[in-house]
Amino acid sequence: MTKGYLNFVLHGHLPWVLEAGTWPHGEVWLHEAAAETYTPTLSMLSDLSEKEGFTNMLTVGLTPVLSEQLAHPRFKAGFVQYLDERIDASYKDKDHFNWIGETDFGHLAERWANFYSSIKQQFIERFNKDLLNGYKTLQDKGVIEIITSGLTHGYLPLLGKEETVNAQIKAGQSIYKYRFGGNDSQGMWLPELAYRPGYKWKNPVTGEEIDRKGVDYYLQKNNIKYFIVDTPLLKGGKGIGAYLDRFDALKLLWNQFEKEKPIIEGHDLTPYRPYKVKDSKDYDEEVTFFTRDSKTGVLVWSGDIGFPGDECYLEFHKKHFPSGNRYWRLTGKDVDLGEKEIYNDLKTIERLDENSKHFFKIVKETLLENYKKNSEPGIVLSPYDFELLGHWWFEGIGFLERVIKHVKNDPEIETTTSKKYLEMHPPDKKTYVSLPEGSWGEGNFHWIWLNDNTTWCWKYIYEIENLYLKAIEEFKKTNYKDFGIAKRLINQLGRELFLLSSSDWEFLISTWAARDYAELRVTTHYENFKKLLKLFKKCNTESLKDTEYKLLEKIEKEDSIAWEQDVYKWFELPK
Repeated sequence: MTKGYLNFVLHGHLPWVLEAGTWPHGEVWLHEAAAETYTPTLSMLSDLSEKEGFTNMLTVGLTPVLSEQLAHPRFKAGFVQYLDERIDASYKDKDHFNWIGETDFGHLAERWANFYSSIKQQFIERFNKDLLNGYKTLQDKGVIEIITSGLTHGYLPLLGKEETVNAQIKAGQSIYKYRFGGNDSQGMWLPELAYRPGYKWKNPVTGEEIDRKGVDYYLQKNNIKYFIVDTPLLKGGKGIGAYLDRFDALKLLWNQFEKEKPIIEGHDLTPYRPYKVKDSKDYDEEVTFFTRDSKTGVLVWSGDIGFPGDECYLEFHKKHFPSGNRYWRLTGKDVDLGEKEIYNDLKTIERLDENSKHFFKIVKETLLENYKKNSEPGIVLSPYDFELLGHWWFEGIGFLERVIKHVKNDPEIETTTSKKYLEMHPPDKKTYVSLPEGSWGEGNFHWIWLNDNTTWCWKYIYEIENLYLKAIEEFKKTNYKDFGIAKRLINQLGRELFLLSSSDWEFLISTWAARDYAELRVTTHYENFKKLLKLFKKCNTESLKDTEYKLLEKIEKEDSIAWEQDVYKWFELPK
């Protein structure tokens, strides 16, 4: 008898990087993730399906901006070239190490060459250069569930217009149907797990007060059945730590929320079952949410006390020049990079077995305890950034495979997808939960995305939102001399707004991870919009000059997300 379920949710996302730099920031991010995460995970899941007959293994979130890049011809050609370069660099490392007598390093270099050769073979021969179709095939077989997200991972609670919130969600659903077979995505990964209920909202930059619908309203209107929140949002309360007093705009936003939407402190609710959102009680169809499990989360997320910080695992930050290959193990938390010891893959296998059994034990104990207390099978929902497995934590895919096997071989617990669990165990119709505003960022509020270093980004976003909505109205009522050009311009203006709104830029600025690159991307999309808007206003009375036409072509080529879609139509509010 099944007494509980484990639901891994892997959130795959990268911002739009095609035609936006190669190395160290840009397309190399996509190539690395495809080589170290997306392809080997697809291969592992396919093997478990074909050889073991496993189904309902996990949920995979692929953001539309990631899906659009994986489907792009530029990625498919560039990825093969990247793999060829990695193979060649690895063999050069092998020759170098063997020449200087470092044969142990030479052996590891050959392992890297074999790794990249295998990824190339799988990508070309097994998956026909189509990773999206590979994941779609697994979904069609009932092996996994795929869910969508906002088109460009826009930070929904802070977007200034209802139209842009809805557009992110509507576009996410539209791209999902286009790429994965015509059916709606049942679930949505809210970008940064960021949620805002409906209330009289005050713009944190302009101070303008606006009556806002909750994010869940637009989920319901776009046929999304469920989403995921971080644990503190279920428990209620502020959960924003020390960040509230650091930044006036953030404090203004929270004070307005407290004034308009007071919440009960400290809900005594289990995170091991889904709930209906209270705001959705008045909708045509209610929206459900799952809650992230914090106990299993820290075991995989934390580099300090979690499994990825084990001294046996591959050191991410130390790389051999010029290949970029990694040959060292973590060795210890306080060990300087220069003192790292050589990687030992045999010890790694032993540690993976230990860690996967430990994780399985925690999951089973949690689910059995929940069953004993509540007399119904609960769900441990364990969401992680997809790229954590394989890319950041090289051994993570092996860990995932082992955990799945442990669960599948146990008579009391089972793996599941979010959709499957809801079909078997729908939420109690009598229990509704009011969720506070928040995210899974530091402090569980908006600080990472709204602070002294990012206010200028939001000024740009709020300005462009207003300008684009006015441009759409003008487009609808004007008879253009060249309607084809006007339509291309209104669509590309929308793409620039979408790309400007990516939450990645504020995150990279706040964390200093790739600050210069992120600031350049914000500025570029803002300036692109302004240039195209001038052409749009001009084209209703006169033809574009050759240089202006080439500018449009250039921007279309660089920022070709949703290149087959009429982007402007996504900005219509639901009725």
